Formats: sequence, structure tokens, C-alpha cells
Amino acid sequence: MPAKQYKKTIIIAVVLFLIMQILIFGSMPRSTENQPVKVVVKNGTSLYNIACLLKDEGIIYSSSLFVLYSFLTGSKLIAGEYDLSRNMSTIDIIMKMKYGERNIYTLKIIEGYNIYNVAEAMQNAKITEKDEFMRLATNRDFLGRLKIDSGSLEGYLSPDTYFYSKEIEIDRFIERIVQRTFKIFEKEGIRDRMSELKMNIYQTLTLASMIEKEAKKKEEKPLISAVFHNRLRSDMSLGCDPTVTYGTGAFSSPITKTDLITPTPYNTYKLKGLPKGPICNPDKNSIMAALYPAPVDYLYFVSRNDGTHAFSKDMGTHNRFVKTYQRNKNTKKQ
Repeated sequence: MPAKQYKKTIIIAVVLFLIMQILIFGSMPRSTENQPVKVVVKNGTSLYNIACLLKDEGIIYSSSLFVLYSFLTGSKLIAGEYDLSRNMSTIDIIMKMKYGERNIYTLKIIEGYNIYNVAEAMQNAKITEKDEFMRLATNRDFLGRLKIDSGSLEGYLSPDTYFYSKEIEIDRFIERIVQRTFKIFEKEGIRDRMSELKMNIYQTLTLASMIEKEAKKKEEKPLISAVFHNRLRSDMSLGCDPTVTYGTGAFSSPITKTDLITPTPYNTYKLKGLPKGPICNPDKNSIMAALYPAPVDYLYFVSRNDGTHAFSKDMGTHNRFVKTYQRNKNTKKQ
């Protein structure tokens, strides 16, 4: 065999030997321990730093081997939170991260949830602790960054189902939710309509949140909105029970006569005009109802106890409805 060909054969053999060694070591687990280890790889983390992170966690033998195998296989690793274990091979780990088999958390914000409900939902979904969420939801710097001139995120958390992966910072995730609300107000004609009503986004969300808490049926939202708009024009108090409850914080208790006379910035029996701010997070239908009330002159409504309401134009008719439908209840619209 010519010397040149012999040399070439040796080089190929050495390369194949090294590749085989990489494959062998790459397919060997670090140990037999199968206890899961959660590893979070943030967006923008380099391949080398991912390897160092896994080495520090004791999940892989060698960070160099991890980088080399990733490079040889052309594997682009996807950021996220992964459940790994020490009985996984380097190859298994790389493949899992290559195909993005990461933990995805589901957050469902229900129409009418307030920020305390959202905080609970965040914690139950294992996205973040409720105290951490509340600190962020009331952080003035964070609110300023989102261009929210308020003391909290109340009203701005658009109801929907969201999917969260922990490579994203929690503040960016919340910002994405808030942007869903702002997009509603970017639709054609919405800004002009607010100008006609002399309302801004904050006031619109405040009124929409009241409609959300009062209306059980989508079709009644414009009617309830009309009652509130008519009362505002007539310089009447809005008399909205859910605002009273929000002000007292007694969410799990029936409203009482004492609640109705307790002065808070949300007591719309004691104060005229809109309350201090939103009392929940309204859906798009409630927002649109706030901007486009039904063309009726109703001033009162009372629950029929079946999810619908009886509407009236005068106190006499309203009182008859109250007697009919709320005979055994103390709460009524006045």
C-alpha cells in the first residue's frame, strides 16, 4: 500500500474511532439516578453556557462532549424549562432540547377574574407565586413601562387561555397579556368613539368591568351599559353592588347593608360617577358594550335569579320587579 494511501487510511480510522468514542460516551448516562432535575435555559443562552449549566447540575459528564456532539449533529437547542435526570444520556438530552420537549404551562384568565383571582391562577398553574405576581402587578415602574396610569394591572389582563414557557421572563409574559387588551383599542373607530363619550381607556375598562360583573348573558351587556350611561348623564349614583364588594374586599361573603354605607373609592352607592378603577378584567364584549350601549332609556335593573335581568325606566316599576324577583333578598338596585 502506498505511503500516502496508508496515511489517509490511518486518518480515516482515527476519525471513525473518535466518532465512535463520542457516540459511545454520548449514549452513556451520568448515573442510574432517575430523580428529575428541572433546568431552565433562558433565551439567548449560548451552547457553551448550556453545557456548563448541565455540567454544574451533574447531569452530563463533560461540557466539551456536549458541545462537540451538538455541533456534529447540527442540533439547534431550544430554550425552555426541561425535566432532565442523571440517567439520561448526553444524546437523549440534546435530542430533547433539539425538539423543544420543554414544560409548557397553561394559564386561563376567566372573564370577570380580578387580579387576586389571576394571582391564584398563576400559582395554581405553577407559573409564579401569587405574591410575586401581585408585587409585579402593582409595581409602578412596571406599570409605567406598559404605559398604564394606574395603581395595578386590574382591568388590563385580557381574558383568554395563554401558554407559558419559562425561558420567557414573567414580566414579558404579563406584558404580552396586557398587549392583547391594548389591541382592542387599536381597532378602527374605537378611539373616535371614546372621544365622543369623553372617555379614555382606563375609564372604558372601569365601566366594562362593572358590566362584566353584572351581566350573566352576553346579549344583556349593552342593556346594562345603557343603564350606567343613562345614570351618569342623569347625575345619579351607579349603585353597582360588585364595586362595593371590590372596595370592601369581602369577595366570599354576601353584600350587607353595612357594606353599602361603608365609604370606599369603589362604593358607587355613596359616590357619583365611576369608581376609582376597574374591578375585574372584562372581555371584549364588555368593552364594546361599554362603548356602544343599547339605545334605551332604562335606569334600573334587577336580577330575575336565572341569569337575566328585569329592566325598567322608573322607580315604581323597578320596585315592583324587586318585590317579584328579590322578595327574599336584601340586595337591590336603587
